[in-house]
Amino acid sequence: MASHIKCPNCGIYNTNKEYCTNCGALLSHQKRRELAFAQEEKDRKERERIQKEQSPPFIEKYGNHRFLIVRIFAKIVHGIWMVFMAIGMFIAWLISTIVA
Repeated sequence: MASHIKCPNCGIYNTNKEYCTNCGALLSHQKRRELAFAQEEKDRKERERIQKEQSPPFIEKYGNHRFLIVRIFAKIVHGIWMVFMAIGMFIAWLISTIVA
């Protein structure tokens, strides 16, 4: 079945076309949704990149601080966190090994 779509730009009727034959305007609703989704995905990635640049992780932010005491404190906190995570991973591995 032929699809007749009136161009919102110039008013010409087009049959089974994604773009207007007269002015080139986008007619397909599916194509509009795909383009809108792609643009939203691009915007989301850009926002994530900007956010990551504006708020770096704790160790990157304070690991190279100009004051020695702050650098030492950051490295101690980071070391404690890594030990805590290693113990948690070991416990998870141990439980999964026992269960299996």
